[in-house]
Amino acid sequence: MKQLLIRIDDDLHQRITRRARRTGRSINVTAGEILAHGVSDEALDARAELRARARRLGVLAERPPAPPVTEADRERALAGTKGIGPILDDFRAEGR
Repeated sequence: MKQLLIRIDDDLHQRITRRARRTGRSINVTAGEILAHGVSDEALDARAELRARARRLGVLAERPPAPPVTEADRERALAGTKGIGPILDDFRAEGR
């Protein structure tokens, strides 16, 4: 784990301190979370860049969009799972 020494103004330090107290965490953990949140979009950018590179190289497997689920399909799926919960609960209670 790396250490980072930064200079911040007193007002910012007080705000971080208040948040740390409010959440019951240390100033260090609170500041780390704030910094991680601030750069979270960079991880997404890196992923997008990697996908674009794989696409250019022809090694990205594109998934076709899933077909829409019809109301009949939905009802059939729900009907097929009806009552399974209690049966599984009974099996678990019996130690099976």
